[in-house]
Amino acid sequence: MDIREALKERILILDGGMGTCIQQLGLKYDGNNDALPMTNPDAIFQIHKAYVDAGADIISTCSFSANAVSQEGYGMQDRIHDMNVAAAKVARHAADTAIGRQVWVMGSMGPSPKSLFIIEMMMDPSETLTYEVLEKAYYDQATGLLEGGVDGFLVETVTDARNAEAALSAIARVQKEHSTNLPVMVSGSIMNASGCLMTGISLKDLYDVCSPFGLMSFGLNCSFGARELYPFIKEIGEFAKCAVSVYPNAGMPTSNGYEEGPCDTASALRKMAEDGLINIAGGCCGTTPEHIRHVAESLEGLPARKF
Repeated sequence: MDIREALKERILILDGGMGTCIQQLGLKYDGNNDALPMTNPDAIFQIHKAYVDAGADIISTCSFSANAVSQEGYGMQDRIHDMNVAAAKVARHAADTAIGRQVWVMGSMGPSPKSLFIIEMMMDPSETLTYEVLEKAYYDQATGLLEGGVDGFLVETVTDARNAEAALSAIARVQKEHSTNLPVMVSGSIMNASGCLMTGISLKDLYDVCSPFGLMSFGLNCSFGARELYPFIKEIGEFAKCAVSVYPNAGMPTSNGYEEGPCDTASALRKMAEDGLINIAGGCCGTTPEHIRHVAESLEGLPARKF
């Protein structure tokens, strides 16, 4: 079944924090999570599989920062294609272990270390990051993800509409060249109770920038815990003509991890589902397969938001 059809039938469960699980494994590496599908594919496979076994319908590739701009700091900007192909393949392998059901793989594409909006506003002639440079970086990433076998693309943790536009433009170009029509998800990250992105843009304005690219879903991730995101998810539902997604942090970080246990996150997401606000639910920083297991069980049988 096409994921877009499945979304009309039920709430789909997204996976949880990849970085959180990598940290829990205690892997000895240089902090570049996105290289791990190449250097330690078995570990990344086990994380993906744990989320599949927990009930995730969608898993996202370990490629959040696998673009040339972000990888410059690690000196790996020349390995982008291999990095994304590897990330897609290991996720695909894990998804295909699901028994009796379909699990979709979305290619994760996160923000760059710099904001195009701020660079363009400041008109800094010494700045080397331009729209064309970033669009090319996302183009190379999307090409690798597509060739690795993803079912769609997830442009996530968006804090700058211009950066998101570059990613979506790149995805559109790759899909046109490969004659594909894979679904695209966009997920923003708000900075505070104002509900605005880091650059000050509203959620409605971000949606208006992204919606011409034909989104499967639009929503929020990271930011805060699910309870704090409730009013903003409700706001998105008032203007979004597509599915609505939410995958929050497990509350705020503390000295011992994060505030929310699995039951806390599941309860807050269930409230959104009961109020008819969401189509996709999962977790971000601090969430684990146990969080996702509780979310999947808590949301089972609840109807998806109509759109």
